Amino acid sequence: MPALLEPDLVGKRQDLSDILYVADRKTTPGITSIKKGEPLKNMLYDFIVKSYGARKPGGVPDGKDVSAFDAQSPKRQLQARGEVYRRAPMVGFIAQEMSLAGGVAGVPNQYNEAKADQLIEHKRDIEKELWSNQDSRPDDGVNGSRMRGFGRWIYDGAATLTLDASDPSPSTGYYELPVPADVRTPGTQIYTGSISAMAQSTFDGLIQAKYENTGASSDLRGFVTPVIKNRIGFFSRYQPDVTGYSSRVFISSGQLEGTTLFGATVDVYRSDWGTFELFPILTDFTPTAYTAYFLDMAQPRIRSAGTYETSDLPNLGGGPRCMIQSILSIFPGDPRAHCKIAGTQ
Repeated sequence: MPALLEPDLVGKRQDLSDILYVADRKTTPGITSIKKGEPLKNMLYDFIVKSYGARKPGGVPDGKDVSAFDAQSPKRQLQARGEVYRRAPMVGFIAQEMSLAGGVAGVPNQYNEAKADQLIEHKRDIEKELWSNQDSRPDDGVNGSRMRGFGRWIYDGAATLTLDASDPSPSTGYYELPVPADVRTPGTQIYTGSISAMAQSTFDGLIQAKYENTGASSDLRGFVTPVIKNRIGFFSRYQPDVTGYSSRVFISSGQLEGTTLFGATVDVYRSDWGTFELFPILTDFTPTAYTAYFLDMAQPRIRSAGTYETSDLPNLGGGPRCMIQSILSIFPGDPRAHCKIAGTQ
């Protein structure tokens, strides 16, 4: 028998890996994809949307002089607000010294890690409010200015909106800066029914309504939750029975190739009235799991007066700390250019 066995060893060092494994890889496709606009010069700003009028018949007789003049194309001036987002990482002086001395596994500098982590959280804070149903509010000296989320921009002004428990916005209408009725997103471009009952024809109807209202089918992008993306994938596998017609086209699904089974994947949705690239967004960032936005990407803009700026704060002895701050606003351009799914289960 050995004189010493492993269980009897005294003074064994802890075997702790220096590699940190992170499963949380949530991305922020909204603030990444939307184009940057001009710098934000005021926390309250205006922008103008324009549409064209009805058709005017011809039939001018020979020799007739001009006796009446045509009105200018209708315009509306809308307003939006900016918002300040802030995170403040801080590390105790002992924790920082221990990490610098190599006493913390996988973290050579606890303060640098805290800043990097809070920057990720900061971007996610902005992403969540971008897709939210929150309404804009002015700075009243106690509560800061808030921007309007896409959920309330792409809105007919009448439907009840789902809000976070901490959101002080009203669940219908507008808190302030209302959008005139004639430039709100038409109700035909918003789906509010059950997702499990949403048919492909209903989905196509949203895109068709947008085309009929705007005549546009440009750079379109669908930001969809997993539930919505699964439903669109369902359309690729099934279609409703059609009574009174015989099939003229037979399509093989091609799901099995050799020993590989392919699930339904839909990354681009092409219809007669427009084509959407589909970008998944996690329900962490949307009002509900049954939400999707279909944007004309030529329209929305991010306006900022500084984003992701880091300023070190005075260390009064407790440890290093800093502030991460962004001042920005996101607006949709013309609200009539977009579609939305605000469904239920």
